[in-house]
Amino acid sequence: MNNKTYVYIEPEKYLMDVLALLRSFYAENDIKPVVPESRDDVKAEAESLGYFFSVKVLNDGSAEVSFRGNTYKYAACDLFKNAATKTDDLKADDFTVHKKALCRKLYSLFREDTGRELPWGMMNGVRPTKPAFVCAFEGRGRHEAQDYYKSEYLVTDEKIKASWDIAVTELNVLSQSEHREKSATGDVRGYTGGYSLYIGIPFCPTRCLYCSFTAYPLSSVKDRGDGYVEALIREMKECTGLIPGIAPDSVYMGGGTPTALSAVQLDRIISAAEDLYFTGPGIEFTVEAGRADSITEEKLRVLRKHGISRISVNPQTFNQKTLDIIGRKAGADDTVRAFELARELGFDNINMDIILGLPGEGAAEVSHTMDVIMKLKPDSLTVHSLALKRASAMGEWLEKNGYSAITNTEEVQEIARCGAESIGLKPYYLYRQKDMSGGFENVGYSLPGKECVYNVAMMEEVQSILGFGAGTITKKVTASEDRLGAGTGSGDIAHKSLAEILASGGSMNLDITRCENFKDVKDYTERIPELVSRKKELFGR
Repeated sequence: MNNKTYVYIEPEKYLMDVLALLRSFYAENDIKPVVPESRDDVKAEAESLGYFFSVKVLNDGSAEVSFRGNTYKYAACDLFKNAATKTDDLKADDFTVHKKALCRKLYSLFREDTGRELPWGMMNGVRPTKPAFVCAFEGRGRHEAQDYYKSEYLVTDEKIKASWDIAVTELNVLSQSEHREKSATGDVRGYTGGYSLYIGIPFCPTRCLYCSFTAYPLSSVKDRGDGYVEALIREMKECTGLIPGIAPDSVYMGGGTPTALSAVQLDRIISAAEDLYFTGPGIEFTVEAGRADSITEEKLRVLRKHGISRISVNPQTFNQKTLDIIGRKAGADDTVRAFELARELGFDNINMDIILGLPGEGAAEVSHTMDVIMKLKPDSLTVHSLALKRASAMGEWLEKNGYSAITNTEEVQEIARCGAESIGLKPYYLYRQKDMSGGFENVGYSLPGKECVYNVAMMEEVQSILGFGAGTITKKVTASEDRLGAGTGSGDIAHKSLAEILASGGSMNLDITRCENFKDVKDYTERIPELVSRKKELFGR
């Protein structure tokens, strides 16, 4: 069932963008890239099988493309405003212009070949709603965002409208949060003065077929749970004071599956967060209870005792055959029982996750999943599109079964959209991942007032996040000096185009810097002082 397809890309700095286009248009093929620096044996195999596609960008800025037995030549003047500039000498901004122009040519070529449009055009980043959010945040209006999406990335009208509607909703969620530090004007900009916590629990009962996250099956780490909890609490304790004087706006405990830990271990972690960071009732605190085979009444009662305001009970699908394929040990009925138990215990903000494009699932299977969800009526629903991660066990499964076993279509997306809307859920945030089936996206739906503030703040990068635990990322967000007059029609920002703001490396002229924790549990537990030192350096403490 192997459908290995080789493509050649030169030079390598064009690889990621060209490869993203190819994998979006030809998802049924196992695209294998070759560059001048590839190993000789890889090149030999590719040449013996023949290249499906090749592109060479020459030093004068022109490009030569071979595809379907035809050769296409794009002159430098068609790709770059200054044809006399050599590509080796291009500055970062110039290179971006040149690369986008080339990708627009390739997009047209692949669109003609396949007869279809990509919903997000050439956009392959994690945050496709960012241009709309920046426009709304700066008071620029939807037309500037629309022009940017169209001219720069060839995004469809449907996705442009969705981006704008979600951006407006996000601004409303942030502006209405009761727990942010308000600015003198009381608008959403004051939200950037706050911060959130992310607490990572990298354990699961078992590892799912599609998973590429930092998540270790509990059976593989055995007695490391207590040691991990000790290290986690130590890291949290030694990082108090990095952002002094205020409690976080939100806390998110994710993974992995946090409820893979025992009730006692969960109690210790949440108690530490309360004591060290002044969390408690009134502050949004999400715990991904996640898999039904990790949820017990004892653990749910611990969460209730601490006033946890939001939990997730994630089926991914309600089709038992699919659950068996992807390695979810809990049955569909187990998830229903876990959800109903949480309701009985008083949880009134429960999220569910599903994944579209799982192996063997089409319209009938997704319709069944949505029928169950519509009966349960969760307060929010996150609809994921399967990301075909090569680092997951799914990569091996696809080698054996072929990419044609993955189905994610507009019809399937519409079933999920209509099902969510039928129980009053509205889209409030959106993001993408690399190599998503069908070229679609992940969308969070919610009842009005039940949106997850952490998800919005994290996705639009409008405030700092302290990440604790293996594999987490800490992010420092501060206002740039040239953010004068933002949204007021005066100052430096008002005279910048949307493209210039987005290309400046920050969000709405916010400076964003990061540091990462070790992914390996052993490294994490043994090197806490090093991680604490990184955070202190990041925040200047």
